[in-house]
Amino acid sequence: MPALVLLGLAVLTTPTWGQTPKQPKVAPGPSEPDWDVVLKQKYGLSMFADLLNPVKTTVEATPGLFKKAGAGPVVYRPAIALGLVTLNRGGWYAPTKDDHAPEKHELWSYTWKNTTEDVETGKRLPPPLAAGSTTSFEPGEKPFGLWVSNDGLKDSLVFTQPRLVAANNPRLAPQPYKMMIYPNRDLKTGKLVPHSYLIGWEYSTNDDFQDIVCVVENVDLVAEGSASSTEK
Repeated sequence: MPALVLLGLAVLTTPTWGQTPKQPKVAPGPSEPDWDVVLKQKYGLSMFADLLNPVKTTVEATPGLFKKAGAGPVVYRPAIALGLVTLNRGGWYAPTKDDHAPEKHELWSYTWKNTTEDVETGKRLPPPLAAGSTTSFEPGEKPFGLWVSNDGLKDSLVFTQPRLVAANNPRLAPQPYKMMIYPNRDLKTGKLVPHSYLIGWEYSTNDDFQDIVCVVENVDLVAEGSASSTEK
């Protein structure tokens, strides 16, 4: 039996899933482009038809881990900044048996906010990263997750696994689904970029899901077969 099956994990093979009745609702951006507009204009994607991590059963069972796809490092980079202007951070983590204590690694940070015009024209994209930032890392062969946070908010740390948000963030625990994952599409060619995904992040409570838009490369999305914690 494959090791991933023994771990309760299986690489996603289904193309895309649509919205489900349990899917958290997406709100309009308060003063920025709506998430569905960003997806259509910049990536040629549909907000629900192309969504890869809908809530089909429970939030805790929603996919939120990745696995390295091939040789070389994994790339994780911010593409659009539509959240708070205070310091934004991003990185990766290795799950542990304790959801309250993932092995967290910071990669990059920035203080920046894009405008509607930036999104429409492509100007001032991506956000400039702070000194010392990096967008590549080596996670090894085991599944791993990603995270973002903002220094301007208390309890702003959010993870790609919703159950880790619930375990570590009291402010957001009532609704811990804080990122939407999509295939990454090249708008010019219309073709999907192999082993690359687009992530819309939400680190607040208004759920517009475009606080930080990120791209992750050289990975495959992994589906959790159970809600139990992944061992190291």
